[in-house]
Amino acid sequence: MNPATAAAPRAPVVPAWRRRLTFTSLGRWYVGLTIGIGLAAINTGNNLLFLVLGLLLSSIVVSGLLSETSLRGVRVERRLPASASVGAVALVGLVARNGKPRAPSVGLDVREKGGDVAGHGLLLLLGAGETEEVSYRFTPQRRGLHRFEQLEVATRAPFGLFEKSRPLSAPDELVVFPRRVAPAAQQPRQLAREGERATGRAGHGLEVHALRDHRPGEDVRSIHWRSSARAGKLIGIDREQERRRQVCVVLDQRRASGPLLEDAVERAAALFERELDAGADVSLAVCGDRLAPGSGERHRLAGLTLLALLQDVANGPAPAPDPGASVLEVVP
Repeated sequence: MNPATAAAPRAPVVPAWRRRLTFTSLGRWYVGLTIGIGLAAINTGNNLLFLVLGLLLSSIVVSGLLSETSLRGVRVERRLPASASVGAVALVGLVARNGKPRAPSVGLDVREKGGDVAGHGLLLLLGAGETEEVSYRFTPQRRGLHRFEQLEVATRAPFGLFEKSRPLSAPDELVVFPRRVAPAAQQPRQLAREGERATGRAGHGLEVHALRDHRPGEDVRSIHWRSSARAGKLIGIDREQERRRQVCVVLDQRRASGPLLEDAVERAAALFERELDAGADVSLAVCGDRLAPGSGERHRLAGLTLLALLQDVANGPAPAPDPGASVLEVVP
């Protein structure tokens, strides 16, 4: 399961024999014509009408058998995108496999049934033992959890008189992230504090911590050549240990709801991603929850998921920013 997907709820398994049969507009006319010819044949005793009635009824039987052949043995798996954001187009994949050893499946319409998302894909021909993938476009209109319940495989083959469908259990969930917006512009004072910070201790860094005598066997890169030339002997250098910049994005949602909350969540997500892209260790503090400082793609998904599932609260403790971190507060 992808990182943006929560654990899917358990759903009752749909029996493999379950089918749903509906008339198409052509099928209603066809059945009406068949009934009319049947009544005429019974009333008149005309052998030609009985012959035509037999042909019409046999085509209905053949249609049912061939449509059942197309549906039997077909398995479908849904593939959700790694991430999805409000207003951005995402592709949901539908992978269909024909488990029959000889018979192909024709005219399959694979579509979502139930759940919060609607979409479908069309497979004109799925050969015996073959696997194909189709996809449909999904544009989320709200952040948060989107549930999927079932998939339905339907066909109107071979004559288009009826649509026979088969439901398949496929529960899943997708967390949609807040809409991507441009982050707020940084102030000149904030820009001056960008980058890593010195800790006052020796370690790996760029700034000079102290000069000392060069130790035998030490890496030549630790030699301070200019001081060595002045002193007439080898002088070593200790560098200043640096730590990554720490930033805490704070959002107090107690004073916001509706559009105000959505706007605040989007701005918090933009700040969170901007600071991550700048190389900082970013934490997230909201009313009732928090995310510890971190970096990397997994931390990005965790922060965006926390904001995507954020709900408005009437009261509760205020968010507590991390001590020692630069605070970026989002005011609803």
